[in-house]
Amino acid sequence: MADGTPRTPIITEDAADRLYIIDARNGVERQLLLDWVHATAGDNDPQWASLAIEDDDHALPLGSLRARLDGQPSRQVVPLRVAWRIPGFERDRALKFRHILFGDPRHPGSLRARLILLRDRRRAQILVGEAATLAALRDRFAAQTGGGDAAGPDGAEFAGFVARQAGLALDVAERGIRGTRYKVPRFVADGLRTSPKFRAALAELSEATGRPVAELFREARPLMKEVIARPSALFLDLRARLDRMMFGGYAPEMEVDAAELARLRAILREHPTAILFTHKTYIDGATPSRLTYENDMPMLHSFGGANLDFAVMGEFFRRSGMIFIRRSFQDQPVYKLVLRHYIAWLLAKRFPLSWAFEGTRSRLGKLMPPKYGLMKYVLDAAHATGTRGVHFVPFVTSFDLIRDVEEYAAEQTGRSKKPESLAWFIGYMKSLKEPSGRIRLDIGNPVVIDTAPGADDKRALEKIAFAVAVEANRVTPLTVTSVMCLILLGMAPRGATSAELLGAIGAVTDWARARGIRISSELGSGDDAALSATVDTLVTSGLLTRYEAGSENIYSIDPTKHPMASYYRNIIAHHFLDRAMIELALFELRDADSGDATAAFWDKIDRLRDLFKFEFFYPPRDEHMAALRAELDRIDPVWDRRLASGDRGIAQLLRRCQPVVGHAILLPFAEAYSVVADLLARGKPGDAVDEKALYDAALTEGKQAYLLRRISSEAAIGKLLFANGLSLMRHMGLAEEATPDLLTARRALLAELRGLANVMETMRLSTVALADRLPGVGEQQ
Repeated sequence: MADGTPRTPIITEDAADRLYIIDARNGVERQLLLDWVHATAGDNDPQWASLAIEDDDHALPLGSLRARLDGQPSRQVVPLRVAWRIPGFERDRALKFRHILFGDPRHPGSLRARLILLRDRRRAQILVGEAATLAALRDRFAAQTGGGDAAGPDGAEFAGFVARQAGLALDVAERGIRGTRYKVPRFVADGLRTSPKFRAALAELSEATGRPVAELFREARPLMKEVIARPSALFLDLRARLDRMMFGGYAPEMEVDAAELARLRAILREHPTAILFTHKTYIDGATPSRLTYENDMPMLHSFGGANLDFAVMGEFFRRSGMIFIRRSFQDQPVYKLVLRHYIAWLLAKRFPLSWAFEGTRSRLGKLMPPKYGLMKYVLDAAHATGTRGVHFVPFVTSFDLIRDVEEYAAEQTGRSKKPESLAWFIGYMKSLKEPSGRIRLDIGNPVVIDTAPGADDKRALEKIAFAVAVEANRVTPLTVTSVMCLILLGMAPRGATSAELLGAIGAVTDWARARGIRISSELGSGDDAALSATVDTLVTSGLLTRYEAGSENIYSIDPTKHPMASYYRNIIAHHFLDRAMIELALFELRDADSGDATAAFWDKIDRLRDLFKFEFFYPPRDEHMAALRAELDRIDPVWDRRLASGDRGIAQLLRRCQPVVGHAILLPFAEAYSVVADLLARGKPGDAVDEKALYDAALTEGKQAYLLRRISSEAAIGKLLFANGLSLMRHMGLAEEATPDLLTARRALLAELRGLANVMETMRLSTVALADRLPGVGEQQ
């Protein structure tokens, strides 16, 4: 155990039938361990074999160990290692980047070890791993490897297995003094090569391709080196230090719920797990690893594209747990086989995985459609190996400010994305030092897959991914930044006084709390100082403008910042979607006659669902209708009677909806779609849609439409918005080769979209009129 006491008691009378496996990196460690053996074994001539098991990057010299494995089945095999302690390290974990050059102080060389012993021998702690009998090891060997390559239970492969088992037992003992954060996979390639399932898969591939198994095996070996991450304690510590540097501009402590953290700890300990995080910025992938490291939970294996495997940083991240994957490997069956079995090995050994399930950073703020690739490989691996109970845990990181947003806004207007490089990485790290507010972490309920679906079950894969996305949306909180952007964009171009903002923030917060929507601590606590500090950060960053020269402080968003502010608004837009649809449908019917408007209302809802289906995740229609009815119940318990009474009842419902938010949620999408519809409506019979040319023209025409105020904000100008507009038109059959009838239908859609925009302008004016009726500072009693 960690204190040097063996987990399996060593009985004195059995001392002569005991084999010590000494894991020693150098002669100093070997002598320390032999001195301990002679002092405690009660035997003048103990049996031992010395191996540098801990340094597993090279083939082990197994001759001496193999010669000593022919004892009685009851012989105990006892692994030993020296653990070198670092004074005060557990307090601040202050490793330096210079240790990359000079070596991990937990693994000193001979000279360094002698100097440590001269200063303080207590820093060298003897570890005794859990002992096992030769009989137990032979049974374990047969069960895990199928007996190896028929070399027998006393051959070289068995000796290698015993050495690896000794190393693993010592790792368990060492984690007792260093922590669970240093639980890293060991001997992965050896484990795969000796796995019966891996060998059987190679045999099946051999039959399918006609290539010899030996040839496939030779191809697999370098692929294992390419795919398998090689994390170590040193690089985990350095990665944690880098993570802290990445978050240098944020508050030191991340906000996370203690109960959610405890639940995550239990899940990681008991189940094969993948943490799927939402992807807003380059650094949100570091928040799950930072959380697990700082709370002494197992390290996460993350996934990265091969484009990030550059220069020094690629090796750094590989050594801290990143798995680099080729962008395309459809026609590379051996690569796919190695990757699949590697993932299955990690799941079976309870090494959690982590990746961005959207596949790429969200350029608009709202959740992107999930990419199925990695999830499919995890599920395929679980299915192929019979791994049950895989837990997919949604993980949401909320930042007060995201440094990438300015880049996203520029990309959406047509500027090319800068390629990643070492120079780019250094510049990006410098930008992260600017004050950026707070970080909040929200951990969703796991989506549990009892039995993984088959490789061809695409529908099951989509349902699992959708369930993860819905849960991620559910636990996304309202933050000061997102709420202020929602409010100020909804009032633009008018600004808002401090009193108006506080009143609107309070109304939104109360609305969210009544619906069980999560809110950040600054919004939920009523702490004016914390709220003011966040607002000051947003003003300093330039996202918000504060005018202080008059009698009241006025907050607004500069029109050039609308695309950036829209990003933060979009992060929470899904929470307001049902409300927005209800408001917009009611405003469209506000001039209805006195007859029953119920059917017309639900027709409007169905049409809005169809128009914006490429922007939001909808639950099945019956569930969505139930959610809309529940929202109507909160607005007015007798909403059904009011709809039945026609225009008068609709007016009463609209008064109960104030202040409205629908225009702030849906207007940019309607306006962007109208730009695309306008361009296609100008076509001539026989014209085909050239997608690239359409987007380029939309960027130009969108700017013109904004200058003419045919659209209200530059937030409606963006390539992804235009792409979704084109997807809608394809869905409606309006993007085929132009015909007279098709052009007429396009013009009808354009008129509908512009009509919706006009209705939403009326909604904005109603919100502004409500604010104008509030008393000013001088009028308040």
